[in-house]
Parts: sequence; C-alpha cells; structure tokens
Amino acid sequence: MTHPAPTPHKLRRRTRQLLVWAALLGALLSGLFMAGHSRYGLFDVDEAIFTQATLEMRAAADEHGLGALTMPTYNGEPRYHKPPLIYWAQSLAMDALGEHSLNAARLPSALAMLLATLLLGYATWRITGSPRWGLMAAALFGLNISVVVVARAATADGLLNLTSLALALWVLRLLFPPTLPPVEHADKPAVVARLRAVQRHLRWQRWGWIGTALLAIVAFLAKGPIAWVPAALIAGTLLLARPDRRAVWRVLAPVRTLLLTLIGLAPWAALLVHQHGWGFFYEFFMVHNVQRFAGGFSNTQSTFAGYYLIVVCVGFFPWVALLPSALAALSRTLDRRVGWLNAVRSALASPEPRVALPWLALVWAVGYIGMFSFSQTKLAHYIVPAYPALALLAGWWLAQPTRRMLPLWGTALATCWGLLLAAVLGAINPLLALLGPAARTPDAPLDGPLAVLHAWFGFAWPLHDTLAMEVLALPVDAGYGFPAAAALVALSTLVLMAMTRGLWRLMPALISLWGLALAVIVGAATPVVWAYTQAPLSQLAQALRALPPDVQVVHLGLHKPSVRMISGQPFVKLERALQLPPLLARAPETWVLTETGSVPDIRNELATTRLGALLAERCTGGYCLLVIAPLAKTL
Repeated sequence: MTHPAPTPHKLRRRTRQLLVWAALLGALLSGLFMAGHSRYGLFDVDEAIFTQATLEMRAAADEHGLGALTMPTYNGEPRYHKPPLIYWAQSLAMDALGEHSLNAARLPSALAMLLATLLLGYATWRITGSPRWGLMAAALFGLNISVVVVARAATADGLLNLTSLALALWVLRLLFPPTLPPVEHADKPAVVARLRAVQRHLRWQRWGWIGTALLAIVAFLAKGPIAWVPAALIAGTLLLARPDRRAVWRVLAPVRTLLLTLIGLAPWAALLVHQHGWGFFYEFFMVHNVQRFAGGFSNTQSTFAGYYLIVVCVGFFPWVALLPSALAALSRTLDRRVGWLNAVRSALASPEPRVALPWLALVWAVGYIGMFSFSQTKLAHYIVPAYPALALLAGWWLAQPTRRMLPLWGTALATCWGLLLAAVLGAINPLLALLGPAARTPDAPLDGPLAVLHAWFGFAWPLHDTLAMEVLALPVDAGYGFPAAAALVALSTLVLMAMTRGLWRLMPALISLWGLALAVIVGAATPVVWAYTQAPLSQLAQALRALPPDVQVVHLGLHKPSVRMISGQPFVKLERALQLPPLLARAPETWVLTETGSVPDIRNELATTRLGALLAERCTGGYCLLVIAPLAKTL
C-alpha cells in the first residue's frame, strides 16, 4: 500500500514541529552542560591543571605583555602538553565571570559541546534535507554520559570535539551540494531556492579550501593534529571511492590547504620558538602524541584491545542499542548482485548524501575507534570525536519512514545491559554504607554482608590500597543521587525495550527520561564523588593559602594541581621520601603534602639523617600535611 505524498503545507508544519523540539533539546542540553558547576570544585588532574595554567598565563601576560599568551606555564614551568586555544578561551571566560569562578573554568567546554551538538543537527539537516535526521543526530550525540562529562570538564576536549566536528562537516558540505527536494514534496519556490543554493555552492566551492585551512588552524590550536582525523577519514574515503577523484582532489585542494594551514600557524610557532625554544615541538609531538600512542603513559585506563567497545556500551547508552539495527538496515540498502564490496563502494561514491552519509559515518566511527584501540594509552574520552558518527548512523535509522523492530535477542541484550547499569548505580549507596564503618575499624572481624562477600567471592579486607581505605572512611552523605539515577536508568531501559518492539512514539519520553537521569547524575551524584576524592585535598590546600613567602611547599609522591590552584603556593615536586631531607635547609619551614602511606617513610628519613624535625601533622581522607623544620632551628 502506498501512502500519498505529504503536501507542502504538511511539510512546513512538520518542520515547525521539529524546530520546536530542537529548541526544547537545546534548552535541555544547556541545563545539562552549564548548571550546577558551583556545587563542586575542580577535579584532579586535568581540570585543575588546565585552570591553573590559565591563571599563570594571565599573570604572566599582565607582567610581561601579550607575548606570554603563546605558551602557558604550570608551577612556573612551560606546559607543552597542549596548544593554547583552551587557555585563551578560559581566559576570556574569566574576564567575564572572574578568575576563580568555576563557571568560567568550565564555560568554554560547555559552550563548545552545545555548539557542536547544534552544529551536527543543523549541518545534517542542510546536507541531507532531512530535519528529522538532524534532530535525531543532535539528540543522540548530546544526550549520553560521555558527551556530558566532556561538556562539564575544564579541559581541552570540548574545544577539540567542536573544532574537529566543524572541520569534518565542512568537508562534507564541500563535497555534497545542497539536496534538492523531490518534486512531489516541494512547491515551485522551494525548488527554485534550492537550485539557486546549488549554484552558489558551485561558485564558492572553488574557494572552499580556504575555509578548510582556517578550520584546520583553529582545530590544531585546540588539541593538535588529532583534530584533523575525522575530516581526513572522510576525505580519504571519498577520494578512494568516487570515480571522479580529480574533481574531489580539486575541491579539497589538500596541498594548498596544508600550505595555508602551516602559514597560518607560523606566527604563533615562530613566537613560541623565540620565547621557549624548540621544547614545545619535541614534548608535544614526540612525547605527548607519538610516545603516548606507541609507548603508553602511566595514566592509561586499560591495555585491553577491546576496551573502547566497553566504553561505547556505557558511554553511548542507551543509543548503543540502536546501532545493530541501524547497521542491519544499512546493509539492506546494498545491491548484493554486484558483490558486497562493490555495493559498499557504490554507496560511498553516491553524490546523494542520504545514501553516502550513513556509510561515511560508519567509516568515521570504525576508523577513529579502531585507531585508538591500538594506542598504548587508552582514556575513555579519547573516542568522543567518533560519537557524532555514531549519532549520525543511529539517527539515520530513526529518521526512516519505516523502521523494523529490533530482534528479540537485541532487545533482551539491551535490556539486560541497561538493568545491569542501573543495578551498579543502585548498589553504590549500600556498599558505601557497609564499607565506611568497616574502613574506620579495619581490624574488626567481618560480619554481616561483608562476611558473605568474603566467603563467596574471596573479598579481601582491609584493602591493600591505604588511600582507598582512608577515602572510604570519610563520613560523606551519599544522598539520593545514585538511587535516583538507578531508578531513572532502569525506567529508561524499559521505555527503550518498548520502543524497540515498535512503540516509536515513546521517543520523546525516552529523551526526557534519559535527560533527567543525566541531570541527576551530574547534579546529585557528581558532588558526592567530589566530596570523597577532592574535598580532603581542598581542606589541606586552604591551610596553605596564608603561608609566608619564605616557607617551602613540597608535594611528595603525588600530582594534585588542585592544591596548587586553591593554595596559590608554588611547590617542589619530589617522588621519594629520601629526596626530602637535603631540601630542608633552604627554608625556615617546609610544608609537605603527601599520601598517608608515605608518612612512615618521611619519619624514618628524618630520624636517620637528623636533618629535620616534624613539628605538626594534619591528615584527612588519605592525605597528610606535615610541617617540618631544619634540625638546627629546633635546637
């Protein structure tokens, strides 16, 4: 049975409805990304070190002029880890909101991810001519835990995702002219307007490489050449797949684009070399790109090659449940008579974006995630630039006029996974209630549920990690955040299960429920995490704020930039207790911040060398602040 084509009036009414939903989505994301930052402080290591580097850059610019903006410092040493765009953005936010505003530190990331979400939706609409596809892609990209975490973090990753996505979408826009609506779906003025848009596109397409170079410059300043990877995957795929390679090459103009990009970066690079030498290029390219990828850093979260599959299942939930059906639907669009590979290549070579874009999104996602799967350093946020591609793919399926239901096994698997995530969230409060009192009396015999855990699973108590024991012993009220989040995740999973059986009218309800679940996680659960992990350090940092300038501060065996930022005190970083005694003679007092487990080693070194005496000791949450004087001062 064929359905009559919608009239232009109905099309305009649907477009208005989608615009209303887009406005509601923008309001929801604005609240998720920007609200509640003052309820908890900055997290170590990344948030605090980026913000402290920005503060030092601003101070240096006030003293030495704008030339100090080329490369910030951390604790007085050049910070070669990242290019300067994030520091410039944070500095502008601090001009508006104040230097020590948590909203200012996180505002660049929040705005960047909000703009990235809106840009993805708008560009998808303009490239494909499908506002529904654009809305679905934007909703799926913005409403997942990985994107929300990046949007609320005072790091360079928000700007990386925005600039990387803008560059990739620009390349797509260059290679796909505006979509013409079917004649039966549009009135004459709409067709004429689109034809004129195509003519304009052809006129400025020959100069599009200039825009590519400008976006590449900004993307490099955000986080280096890694920002070019999605655009490179798209451009390389189309160069290989399309029969008109010369035309694609002419439009992309990669040689001219690269040359203009290097010319645009040259002034910053020249000033950087003049002020700091060639250290940035070695540290940034060789250490923090090549070595991080090939050799690995100590902060890697996993060495498992399939680690990012787990990250996607958690970070892109619940939309990850739609990907198998989207892939199955995509495979059904192929003409199998010419062979599978030829059919895929034909789809990629299609000048029609509705045909080629889902396959390009698949190449983008698989290529990006696959590349980082071979990296020796794996952090969960590394693959977030692939999430727009996943959102495009799943959004394409949701935008289809006829959607098949998920298979029963897929529904069951997605439901089990969602309920497992809800169970994990729901178990946090009971576990904290059990482990907290036990951590305060670690020598007491295990009884009750802890004894059952010990008998069934070989649960070891007390933990070997003394810092974890001290953190568990903190009297923090976990509140309602984790139980509420667990209930909302479970409810969202049940709605998803109903949707995958064909009840697609529940999509607005799922978006609202999942948005509320994310709001509870960031608004109620995140402050609890901060109270356990960061509040003790914040208290000790406050004690350092009023120290006179002749007192020496030492951080021993830890890296906590939040202490440097809150206290305002420069420090000497040491790795072992035996390095401490020779430094004591430099100042009338030395204040040492360290973990509780290092205190016995410090006491032993002071007793052995007799170069200093411990005057005071304050410990909380696994960290200690020691006051040590040279032995000559105590006699």
